[in-house]
Amino acid sequence: MKHIIYIVCVCLWYLCPAGIFSAKAQMYYNIPDTSLRNTLIRNYPSLMTTDGLLDVTAAKGMSQDLNLDNSNISDASGLQFFESTGILRLRNNNLTVFPQLSSMKGVRRVYVSNNHLTSIPDLSALYQLIDLYVVNNNLTDLPSVQGKSTLLYITCSGNQITALPDLSALVNLQTLIVSFNPISALPDLSMNTNLTLLDVQSTNIHSIPSLPALVNLQTLACQNNLFTDLSGLNSNTTLTTLTAQNNLLNTLPDFSNKPTLSSVNIANNNLTFEDIIPLTSLTTFSKFTYAPQAELSLPLYTDIREPNNFNYQIAIDPTLTSDKFTWYKNNTPLTTNNTGQFSFTPVFMSDSGFYSVIVNNNAVPGLTLKSNTAQLIVRPCIEISSIQVSVLSSDCREGSSIDVAGTTVAGATLPITFMLQATSPVKNITGTTSTQFNKIIPGTYVLNVTDSRNCSAAKTFTVDKGPDCQNVFSPDGDGIMDNYFIPDTGTAQIYSTSRRLIKTLTIPAAWDGTTSDGGMADAGYYVIVINGTSTIGISLFR
Repeated sequence: MKHIIYIVCVCLWYLCPAGIFSAKAQMYYNIPDTSLRNTLIRNYPSLMTTDGLLDVTAAKGMSQDLNLDNSNISDASGLQFFESTGILRLRNNNLTVFPQLSSMKGVRRVYVSNNHLTSIPDLSALYQLIDLYVVNNNLTDLPSVQGKSTLLYITCSGNQITALPDLSALVNLQTLIVSFNPISALPDLSMNTNLTLLDVQSTNIHSIPSLPALVNLQTLACQNNLFTDLSGLNSNTTLTTLTAQNNLLNTLPDFSNKPTLSSVNIANNNLTFEDIIPLTSLTTFSKFTYAPQAELSLPLYTDIREPNNFNYQIAIDPTLTSDKFTWYKNNTPLTTNNTGQFSFTPVFMSDSGFYSVIVNNNAVPGLTLKSNTAQLIVRPCIEISSIQVSVLSSDCREGSSIDVAGTTVAGATLPITFMLQATSPVKNITGTTSTQFNKIIPGTYVLNVTDSRNCSAAKTFTVDKGPDCQNVFSPDGDGIMDNYFIPDTGTAQIYSTSRRLIKTLTIPAAWDGTTSDGGMADAGYYVIVINGTSTIGISLFR
């Protein structure tokens, strides 16, 4: 008896691979996913035993739809037994692996949206498949569909797909939706002439070369891309809906030969009144959205010197004279014209500011074209960028010989002439050459520069005493050491040896030996306090 029991157990073991059990020629399957098992028990009790096992024979014979949506399923093992099911719904679950469908020969429609699938298995055995709906997963591609001429609908939006397989065999394909994928190009669709709906919105696709072949296309959704041209639709006469907003279109296809075209959205492109006005006479549109359009382009930043001439130009609608251009500076209207041009003849520093233009046309009151804001910076005719003073020689009594040849002048047209002006007292100093000046005593000077166009600029600089010169001066009016120059910046207070404040100066400046009341300071020793901190001792001789 023991030997007989052993033989029966061994036989049962060989009949039960992968959770399949046999009892009296009836096959059962232990579904590993609890959520799937509970959903089948709840919704399809005739397929399940009282022990929670799947009746494989019953599953194979079930031809009704299998609806497993919203069931928190992570593992679809067991569905391979539903060989006769026509529609499989597995939407809004937690699947990471696509169920093996090769044995589901009767399935016509597969809906597995809103899962976490990264790939789709071979579909070649599904000879009746007409609808593949795999929206919002993590797919990077689709399997080969060669030989799947039954397929009518492919919807794979919201994935990470970068390329589609060859679709040329899908001669009956009616719907192709690949929106919200990083795909940059479509395969050749010239054989898919039965397409009625093509949705490529929010991808990286910028053209559809086979668009002219899609003569039965009724809906094209290509918004939020980089399309510049849809002329492939020119020969199409069946289009009913076009959503092409948020692209780079600067021209439109022929709409006059599309009698059923009723809904068009072409907003936020590079279209102008010249493109829109011809469409306003079409009577088939029930919904026509064309505003706003992208900004017209002005140079973002212009840096120019006076007194050059300068133009802002908006070159649109060459065939129209009815466009009205209103120009603004710092958001204040300046003028309105129909030329698209705003001229400065010449430009002056007061013209610096932020400019923009608004364009209207009475034929299309619902559209206003606006430009970006352009910044105009107008600089002086010439500018002294930096003064370079080379001390050629220095004399403590008669001053220094200097050369300003290294001075940088921006915007100047050669030749350049230099003139030096003393500030205390004010007087012009003639150079010994075009750039050299002699007997320049310590003090503040103005360097004046003039170029060949008579543009001029001036900049202040200081000349200090030589390093070997003592802190002495003799304000007797002979032109030699008549003042003491203080090159620092701030405030200088001059005290006598008795600590009496005799004068306060804003520096840099030269002390000419006078007191705050205009009198002459006595000869002697004085202390100059710079900004309340550092001090200089100086001797005044009479």
